[in-house]
Amino acid sequence: MAANSMTEECRWDYSTDLLVVGSGAGGMTTAVVASDLGADVIVIEKSDLYGGTTAISGGNVWIPCNPQMRAMGCEDTIEEALTYLKHTVGNDVEEDKLQAYIETGPSLIQYLHQHTPIKFIAGPLPDYYSNLPGGKRQYRALEPSPISGRRLGSEIHRIRPPHPQTLVAGVSFTTGEIATVLTRRPGWLWTVLKVVLKQFADLPWLFTSRLPKRLTLGAALIARCFLAVKHRNIPLWKNTSLVELISENGRIIGIVAKQQDKTIRIAAKQGVVIAAGGFSHNATMRELYLQQSPNVDWSVATRENTGDGIKAGIAAGAATDLMDEAWWIPVYRLPESRITCGMFMERSFPGCIIVNQRGERYLNEAANYDAAGREMVRASREGNDVAPSYYIFDSRFRQHYMAGPMLPMPKCFDAMMSKEVKKLVVKARSLAEMADKLGLDVQIFEDTVSTHNHYAHTGIDTDFSRGVEAYERHYSDPTVTPNSTLAPITVPPFYAIPIYPGDIGTKGGLLTDAHARVLNTSGVAIPGLYAIGNSSASIMGRSYPGGGATIGPSMVFGARAAMNATGKSL
Repeated sequence: MAANSMTEECRWDYSTDLLVVGSGAGGMTTAVVASDLGADVIVIEKSDLYGGTTAISGGNVWIPCNPQMRAMGCEDTIEEALTYLKHTVGNDVEEDKLQAYIETGPSLIQYLHQHTPIKFIAGPLPDYYSNLPGGKRQYRALEPSPISGRRLGSEIHRIRPPHPQTLVAGVSFTTGEIATVLTRRPGWLWTVLKVVLKQFADLPWLFTSRLPKRLTLGAALIARCFLAVKHRNIPLWKNTSLVELISENGRIIGIVAKQQDKTIRIAAKQGVVIAAGGFSHNATMRELYLQQSPNVDWSVATRENTGDGIKAGIAAGAATDLMDEAWWIPVYRLPESRITCGMFMERSFPGCIIVNQRGERYLNEAANYDAAGREMVRASREGNDVAPSYYIFDSRFRQHYMAGPMLPMPKCFDAMMSKEVKKLVVKARSLAEMADKLGLDVQIFEDTVSTHNHYAHTGIDTDFSRGVEAYERHYSDPTVTPNSTLAPITVPPFYAIPIYPGDIGTKGGLLTDAHARVLNTSGVAIPGLYAIGNSSASIMGRSYPGGGATIGPSMVFGARAAMNATGKSL
């Protein structure tokens, strides 16, 4: 369907300067910046909760040269950051867009810290390819500062809850705390006690809110963005979805939206910013663009991500790019709970491997989640049977480390697992029995485990170089030597979890320029139309340079869209 034209008689139900479609961190940052630059803004949200996929994410933002790096005594330069992006992103994205991102990011973080409740803390997470030229071992990934849910009052119930896998017994941790606890670094037990005591010391809260009192990760970022928007009295409309764009003489001047059961038209004098996420849960689009990962149940993203903004942009004549790409990750699925979980960290713990349906290793298990998921997709494209693959570990691993939905426990606690987890996890008394249960080639599988165990003793994985990159060791066990990501798999019983090539969001979308303006199929900007986040083709191309390389660009280019639309600068 083409964009609606104003050659038809049109009556506006509402009018604003800038209209933002989507209430994730990118959308709300756009609204805050535009408001501070003097624009009237309306934010519309498709669902009945604010926050989108940001709310269930880790909430990190990847910002080179950020102010917190300097405060921590870590040097970074625009030249180093650009060098790193050229080595990771390559030629998939124009250099002026990379330059714009690197130059705007630090000033945006500084502005948000000074003028809004949106605060970040320096995190220890390394760049995902820190060994490459220009890479850094820490502090480019900023984490949202934890915040008390009490600051939101009753409006906390309007925020999308964290993903269940980010909570432990209803308690939320920061990424730094998670790394300390899961790898049992010095002080890990004290960290757990402090966080748990803070949570359970406020008994009234436990009986009045479905969210933890101490919000961290993406929930903390959305809570802070929400406060910034509310402090400026920016309207936030729930249950309001984009239907189509309205154009006049080639310029986007507003939208048709569905609000509850009512169709409305909203005029946008300065433009429309599409920040509505990707198409992870659009089965038709997945079948068309993501043939190696076609199942919507393999996505961790929120179910409202059905590509509405992308489809509306295409109808208005927009070009697209990277539609066959996603932010990949190995996932497992709890079908009864209808929850898909990403395997972010546990693949780095020593004493586990991932095998295909023949029983062979085919990837570096400890690689960053995008690289691991991408390898699953690559193998599938080459005709290998990897959906599902199997995450394999033994009872020693079971006792010491988290494994999917299983917390570290001795094997005697297996009987206490829920029925759903028992259905998911395959358990066997021997490797041969495991091969038989999974339909693997017994000899190949036993040889695979034997070779892995040899690598664990030598510390050198000659097949996939596991543990070489700094990020791979970030979530490993430093007490294990000679390679903190490798330990033998020898102690029965053995366990397996089926995993699939999933995503935390799609990466392809509307093609944009350095100001987040949407380009048409001739490469010319469509006046009045902007796109950011997963509604736009990612500035990170076919790579994932560091934690927060999804949300960081969404916020930065949201700010750049606001500045371009208003004709002003922060």
